[in-house]
Parts: sequence; C-alpha cells; structure tokens
Amino acid sequence: MNRFILSGCLLLCAVTALFAQQAPKGKVLIRITDAAGSALPYASVAVRKAVDSAVVKGQMSDAGGNCAFEGIPEGSYFVHATQLGYAEQRSPVFRITAAHPQVRLEPLKLTAVSRDLKAVDVVAQKPFIERSEGKTILNVESSVAAAGNTAMDLLRRAPGVTVDKDENLSIKGKQGVTVMLDGKITYLSNEALAELLKSMPAETISQIEIITSPSAKYDAAGTSGMINIKTKKGQLTGFNGTINASTGAGRYWFYNTGLNLNWRTKKLNVFGNLNFGDRQSFNTRLLHRRTGGAVPLQFRQEVYQTNDFLNRSYKAGIDYNLTEKQTVGVMVSGYHNAFWRKAPSATEIANKGGSTDSVLHTGINSNNRFSNVSVNLNYKFKIDTSGSEFTMDADYARFNNRMSTALQDSVVDVHSNVVKQSNALRTLPYTYITIKSIKGDLVKVLNKSMRLEAGVKASFVNTENHMQYDSLKNGVYVPVPSQYDEFIYDENVLAAYATYKQQFKKTDFVLGLRLEQTISNANSVSLKTKVERRYLDYFPNLTVDHRFTDDHKLSLAYSKRINRPGYGQLNPFLFFLDKYTFFRGNSYLTPEYTHNTELTYMLKQKFMATLGYSRTNDVYDEYLLADEKTNATISTNKNLGRQTTYSINFTLPFDVVKWWNTSTNFSVYYNQYQIKDTVQDFSTEQLAWNFNSTNTFILPRDYKLELSGWYEAPNVYGIWRSKAMWSMNFGVQKSILKKKGTIKVNVNDIFASARFQGVAEYNDIYLSVNNRWQNRTVNVSFSYRFGNNKIEAKERRTGSEEESRRAGN
Repeated sequence: MNRFILSGCLLLCAVTALFAQQAPKGKVLIRITDAAGSALPYASVAVRKAVDSAVVKGQMSDAGGNCAFEGIPEGSYFVHATQLGYAEQRSPVFRITAAHPQVRLEPLKLTAVSRDLKAVDVVAQKPFIERSEGKTILNVESSVAAAGNTAMDLLRRAPGVTVDKDENLSIKGKQGVTVMLDGKITYLSNEALAELLKSMPAETISQIEIITSPSAKYDAAGTSGMINIKTKKGQLTGFNGTINASTGAGRYWFYNTGLNLNWRTKKLNVFGNLNFGDRQSFNTRLLHRRTGGAVPLQFRQEVYQTNDFLNRSYKAGIDYNLTEKQTVGVMVSGYHNAFWRKAPSATEIANKGGSTDSVLHTGINSNNRFSNVSVNLNYKFKIDTSGSEFTMDADYARFNNRMSTALQDSVVDVHSNVVKQSNALRTLPYTYITIKSIKGDLVKVLNKSMRLEAGVKASFVNTENHMQYDSLKNGVYVPVPSQYDEFIYDENVLAAYATYKQQFKKTDFVLGLRLEQTISNANSVSLKTKVERRYLDYFPNLTVDHRFTDDHKLSLAYSKRINRPGYGQLNPFLFFLDKYTFFRGNSYLTPEYTHNTELTYMLKQKFMATLGYSRTNDVYDEYLLADEKTNATISTNKNLGRQTTYSINFTLPFDVVKWWNTSTNFSVYYNQYQIKDTVQDFSTEQLAWNFNSTNTFILPRDYKLELSGWYEAPNVYGIWRSKAMWSMNFGVQKSILKKKGTIKVNVNDIFASARFQGVAEYNDIYLSVNNRWQNRTVNVSFSYRFGNNKIEAKERRTGSEEESRRAGN
C-alpha cells in the first residue's frame, strides 16, 4: 500500500514540474454594426461555447463597434451580441485550433426593434435534452413537465435509463449504474438510494448528466456508466434568491416548498438552500408464484402499499477568492427524511390442481428515518490563463438509517373460515455509514495542442449494520436475543490516474489510465464469517475524435469499468416480506467488470448516431432460491456469469420552426446473459428498443408548452423478462410578474401506462410480477426570483466544465 501511495505522489510531483511552461492563446476579432452597417458602440458581446452556450469571455464594443477577445482556448465557439433596442444576434460557429489561433469574423449586424411591436418574443434557452462531450444532459430547469416531480420521476423519462420493479436503475439495458450528487458518489444501498431519489424535488435540481464512457478522472465504479445529479447554485452577482412551491395529486396528495439564496461579490460567494416537502403515494403489486418439491403449491398475492415521504434537505457554503488565482470553499449539506409504509396483502394458496385451500393475510407497517450530513472543503489554484489548475477536495459524510417494521400474518382456511395459524414479528434494523475521502487533481496545458491531467484519491468507508428481532407475546413485543445480528463492512480504495490529451490538425486523442487498489473486510458476527479481499485493478480509457469537416465528426471511445456490490447486497441479514418470501444479502459477491466500446458519428454538431458494444464478466443480479420444505422463496444476489450488449443510439434534436423545438432519442440494443446455475446453466436474451421525445413550444404572451413521451420495449435483466412500458406527459408554463415569476402546470403519465410487468422462470422457479406506482399525477408549481439578476461574464469559468472542483458546479 505504501508503495502505491508513493507512486501516486511521484506522479503528482512529475506533473507539477511541467507548470513552468506557458500555453499560447487564441484571439477572436469582430465588429458590431446596425442593419445599415454603421458601428454600434457599447453593445454587450460574449464569446460562448458551442456545446452549451456557456460564457467564456465578455466585453462591451468600443466606440467603433470593435471587440477583441484574447486568451481563448482551443474549441468551438460562437459570438453573441445584445443591445437595448435591438434584437439579439449570434455569429456562425467557428473553431480555434493550433493551425488557426486567430479568427476574424464577419461584422455582426443587429436589427432595431420597435418598443410597440407585439410580436412573438423568442427567448434563447437550452433544450430539455442535449448531448455534450459524450454526456447526455437533462436541463431540468428548462422543462415544464419537471415541476412537482422527483429525481426518480425525471430518471424514468431520461433517454436510455430504465427503472425496474425494485426501482433499480439501468442504462441502455445494463445495470450497474453509479449515481453521484454534485460529483460525489452516494455510497448508498439500492433501497436507500431509491428512497433518496423519490424524496428529492425536481425544483432543487439544475441538471442530470448521463455519462456512458467516463474518463480516467472519474471513479471506475459503474459498469453501465454514471448519473450525476447537479443541484442548483446561484451564479448571479449581488444578493438574489428564488422561492418555489409546488403541489399536486394522483390518488394521494403531495407538496414541496423551497428557498434558494445567493450573495456573490468579486471575492466572496455565500449560498444556501432549504427544502421541505411531504409526498404521499401508493403502489400495487400482483404476484403469481409456483413452487415444486414434494407438495407443489401456487400462490397469487395482491399487495396495496401506501407511502408517505417527508423530506427536509439543506445546503450552505462559502467560496472565497484569496487572490485572483486561488479560491477556497466549504460546503455543508444534508437531509433529515422519514418514510412510512403500510402494505396489507392477501395471498391465495392453491394446490397443484389450482383449487384454493387457504389465504394468507399479511400486514406490514414500517417507519424509516434516514439522515445525512456531508462536509466538503475545497481549494483551487489557477496556474495560468490557459486552463492549467490544481484542485483539492476533502469530504466527510455520515448516513444514519433506522427502521422499524412490524409484520403480522394469519392463515385462514377457505372451507371452514378458521384461522389455522398466526404470527407476529418486528424487525429493528439500523445502519450507520461513515465516508472519508481526499483527492487532488492537476491539469496542465502543455501548449495549445497538448494537455496532461493527473490525480490521486483515497476513500475510506465504514458501515455498521445491526438487526434486532422481536416476537409478539401476550400483546407485547419481546426481543429474541438468539436472532440478533450484526454486520460490519469496511472498504478502502486508493486510486491514481493520468490522462494525456493531444490535438492534431483534425484529430483529438485522449489516453487515460486509472489504478485502484481495493481493501475490503466483511464481518458477519452472527454467522461467524469474515470475507477479506485485496485487489489492484487497472482501468484504461481511450477516446479518438476526428473532424472531417465542421459538420462531420467521428469518435471512438473505450473504457473499462468496475461495479462493486452495494452494502445492502453484501449484508446477510434476513428480511421478511411475508411468511413465504424473504430477502437475504450475499457476503461472497465479487465485483463485476465491464469493457465498453462506442463509435459515434456527429452531424452538424447536434445529430448523433452511436454504435456500442459491452461485455460484463461476473455480472451479479437478483437470483431466486426455492426452499422445498417450507415452499418459501428467497431472493438474494449472485454472480450470474456474463452479460453481452450490442446497441445503436440516435440523438435527433430539431428546431422545427423558431417557436417549436424537439429532441428525440432512439435506441436499439441486444442483451444476452449467460447464467451459471447449480442445476443447469442457461441463457436469457432479447432484442429491445426504447424511444424518448420531448417537444417544446414557445408561444406569445410568455407561454411555453411541453409534450413528451417514452416507450421501453420488452427486455431481459438477468433472470427477469420484462414487458413493454410507456408514458406521455404534458405541461404548460407562464411567466408573470415581469418575468420574475413562473407558474407551471403539468400532467404526468396521462394514460397511467408506466408500470413494470415481468417474469422469472427457470428450474423449479416461476414468479410473475405486475408493479404499478403513482405515476399519473397533476402538478402545479410557482417560483419567484428576487434580488439582482445580472451575471458578470468574468465570473464564469473558462476551463473545461468536466473539471468539477466542488459540489454544485
């Protein structure tokens, strides 16, 4: 281990020695005129990135209408100009390269507008879905239909993302998704992550990034890719803020309210937000199950579950510019949430001939309290104006999860209507997770065509899981000491990476390598088992981009990824769903490894077609076991074997007319699982496809409409075969109060068609599931912006946005 850390330190020192070199700068020249060609002085002019319209540099035109922008890094840009009394205008996209570092653009002509003109005012905006630097980005703030929803609702409609029956996430039919909040890995179990996403209001989210081929800078976790949820943080100067409130209903009512505040000066930025909400919902489950053994039985179970999520979240932080080149910051964030669940069910138990003999009545009442507090300290040093920088982050996070679940059941004979047996059990699991991490990243622009990045990271995770079982005797719950369980899991990951970027005349080349050493220790006290693992992995990353012309680009990307089992999946505790259904973790799960390859063609910098291939070894997923003596079914996780996926994806954004734009994503993929089983090996495979489209209409009088829909064809997920799912959504938005206020009304899942239906059938196992959630809802929201609404262009970052130095950026 010491040798590994020393190697990482030497790597950092070697890169630091390169900082004496300076990179040349690009230059852009342009003249702003009116329609007649006369100079237009004092116009507001900015150079913006072509991929996302982010401001790189801004200034006012001089008395002759001239502007000169220096220190522009290589890349694609356009110039945007505005002046009071004139319609805004933008130049064609141009590119700064090593061969052409200076660009002189044609004069940009602004047309005068009459103040009495009552025509349609088309406001520049980002589309809800866009592609940038290998990422699929959901601009949540641009969506009308996002208001009143949760992060989980948004992911259900994200292109290529699927949510299964247990609310696990998949990208392009592949599980093993790593979810980050503001660039920080959540480290939560699947169940805890689902609860967090369902309690996170859309009003707190700025963007959602879906990354299928992350660079070596990112943690190697996540075989199918990463999802980064960016929360809001103000970029306006002075004091400003936003208040928001939303309410809605499906079968049950919900609401959310929040406050965002920001105070920014040239040296100091103070920000914070508070959010509070209560979301009531339901979900139903219909299960059919058959068992083998000496006495085959058939089960038909109907479950009606009601949920109540109470979310209370906060974030506060300070950024301070020590000098023009150095910034330090601290941020504290967290939540205190609660979740109540009632799930009564009735299970008809039939013999082999199909005749019902008895009914199992089960009642589940659950109370879950989960909280988190996270602290981030960060430092940034801008080495030079070409984009070279050094950043450091230190993080501490603590998660607490306490649950109380009471389960009561009784078996009633349908012929005599006599209760044959009854039981009552209470489980009291509680979990503590502590995360400590520190990392340092160096970026060095060697010259205008070469760039080097390197960094190290160390993370230390400790989880403590305790389980108490109580039995009901004479109306009082009494602890059962023999059933007490304790599971402790420690995981340390030490990482180092280096990335080299080279730009040739028309080709960009990126080569990266990440090393991760993992040391883990799983200790089950009750089972008296310890599983210790120590392994060093290499994760190469390669990207080659070739521009035939500005309108035609071809990219090839390869990466190797790892997906370590979740803490809940390793925990061997036994969780009771009813008398005949249990869940148990598997401490012997091993990581799965994926090789991803993608070939992408881009037309006119917005239309994309991507061919993909991935192979996952030692893939793990849900596995069902049957107990022939008790006729119970045990759900666990197991390393199944190998998964192979072939895919093709089309991204098609169109501006149909000035007031109507549409973004469509269409994917076709072939999934195959080769499963190793103790009885007999078998395989599952499926040719599947999904479709996602969002249409936005800008109308007069500050109205905006949005119509969106998605379709997911039948697919396979390990042992499960799913049926098709689809949904349609509609929303309308109106700007009021001098465009400082916004009202949004939307309807989600108009036809109540978003539900999971699937079947698992192999050996003596047969289980079919039909899950439905409260997806059809009507939502109303209101937001109001107050304070200063000006943005200083000089405050905007000019480096790569992929270099996210802190949460919220």
